Amino acid sequence: MSKILVKHNTLYKYEEPVRYAVQRIFLSPRIETQRRIIKWVINSNADLFKQEDSLGNMMHVLVVSKPTKTITIDIFGEVELTKFKKIRSNLLRKKTGKIFKDSFGIPLDYFKCQTDLTTPNDEIVSLAHATCRSITIKNLIQLARAIEEKVIYTKGATTVATSATEAWEKKAGVCQDHAHVMLSACRSLGLPARYVSGYLRGQARASEATHAWVEVWLNKWLGIDVTHFKLIDDQFLSLAVGLDYEHASPVRGFRQGGGVETMEVKVSVTD
Repeated sequence: MSKILVKHNTLYKYEEPVRYAVQRIFLSPRIETQRRIIKWVINSNADLFKQEDSLGNMMHVLVVSKPTKTITIDIFGEVELTKFKKIRSNLLRKKTGKIFKDSFGIPLDYFKCQTDLTTPNDEIVSLAHATCRSITIKNLIQLARAIEEKVIYTKGATTVATSATEAWEKKAGVCQDHAHVMLSACRSLGLPARYVSGYLRGQARASEATHAWVEVWLNKWLGIDVTHFKLIDDQFLSLAVGLDYEHASPVRGFRQGGGVETMEVKVSVTD
């Protein structure tokens, strides 16, 4: 067993009062078998309403209904993780028997759908088919490594709106870009694959403690960190899954008023 302790504080400041705002927040751990949530508290100076979405993500809806020049989101959590079982790198995707839905009842074909952020170009398709002539974990890790070597980790080179093909052509990006290219490649192989947002333990900077990776369906969901070209382990804590960043981003919404926005973030993910 191991524990992850999360402290995550976000402060939005506005030059003018925000009259009204609604944000969808994915900042609570998913309920999964390999974890036990000891404590998880989310506080805000706005109203919060909690619910679970159709993919099993724990969602809060934040509503600002009175004028304010600040919005705060403060998180404190402690989660216990079981040790991940070692998986053989030559494990093949089984072709006997058919599973059409995941454990949440979502059709697996849904996760084969490309989006505007994951639609591949010819080079991504060629790389996927050349690297994964057979669908094994070893080949998928090699695919992740090839993507990381092509799209060099470079902060500031892309934005959250950058697509997989744009990051590929720039030859630069961050974890969300690595995830989008991997999703693009895996779906071109006919594999169900989904984007995961979450935390990575042991990273000193907030931008690295919040992380993105992918899960590929090989008769169960298999997590792959493309940025570090490895399987996920008990250093990772998933918050939300979706087809791409837009579907699983930690915070997304709209506001009326406020003018120019600035944001201050502090994150620590430790033992």
